Amino acid sequence: MPYRFRLTLACAIALILAAPAALAASQTTPAKPTTPAKLHPLTKFRPLKRHPIVALSFDDLPAAGDLRPWLTRVGILTQLTKELHAAHIKGVYGNVNAVDIPGDKDCQQALRDWRAAGMNIGNHTFSHPALDNVTAASYEANIARNEPYLRQFAGKSNWHWFRYPYLEEGNTVAKHEAVRKWLHAHHYRIEEVTLNFNDDDWSDAYFRCKDRNDTAAIAWLEASYMQNAAEYIPLEREEQQVAFGHEIPNVLLLHATEFTTLMLPRLIHMLQQQGFRFSTVPKVERNRAYHQDPAVGLPGGGSFTTMVLLAHHQSVYLPPHPPEPLNQLNSLCGGS
Repeated sequence: MPYRFRLTLACAIALILAAPAALAASQTTPAKPTTPAKLHPLTKFRPLKRHPIVALSFDDLPAAGDLRPWLTRVGILTQLTKELHAAHIKGVYGNVNAVDIPGDKDCQQALRDWRAAGMNIGNHTFSHPALDNVTAASYEANIARNEPYLRQFAGKSNWHWFRYPYLEEGNTVAKHEAVRKWLHAHHYRIEEVTLNFNDDDWSDAYFRCKDRNDTAAIAWLEASYMQNAAEYIPLEREEQQVAFGHEIPNVLLLHATEFTTLMLPRLIHMLQQQGFRFSTVPKVERNRAYHQDPAVGLPGGGSFTTMVLLAHHQSVYLPPHPPEPLNQLNSLCGGS
């Protein structure tokens, strides 16, 4: 289920600078008195923590993206866990939408194999609704509907971690706080995200290009995927220095698609070259930065860092960087 919208850092600037008018229109109650954004230039990279930390996490298990006829969900998740084991990465959270599980033995076995490989599962709602488009009550019911399947497959592991679909935590403060209150009452921790380069945006194009056996197009997809990761991950790390005063341990959002599974060894190698050490979501989010609630209404969603910046009425100027190649991805190999 690809993200419909990603609040990029540049969009965050525009949203904050549009306050108070835009925020007043979207919020039922203000999080804080509206004040002009304090702008911070990031014209060059400052030295970062010598050994940054990241927890990998995967959304939309067990059925992320389209499935080519001769592949199985078991095959994709088996390969994904194989690559994680090869990099000595353990205890990874895969966040489940159970809508595809009833009656689908392939999806059921894929989750069993994921758990047998030592990986964990969390709640990603039953059917992946966008919180912007539904009431808090119906959204909470969708979370609860997922729980019997999590109990079935999680065993004794802790499945009380919740990832918001589309990273939408509420387009109004009232909705944001209502869902947070429900999650807290039901013993959930929120699985926040600090790093996201929209890895799932490559999935549909790869599906089409594999169908055509277009090797040149696939080579471009591989190169552009890595370029996008290399561009956005450092920018998001820099953004944290404004939001928190320093870089915090990170959570990277990925999706359990065929293409991300293919690219995972290269992505892990890139992170290792940048000095990252790998951890798990529960260990990363012990950091006290994650204990705060950025009570803002943010239409379209965004990373945890973006929400904290918005709550603090801060923004950043960005160094020049290539945008995500969405037009090429959407048109490649006979797309729209």
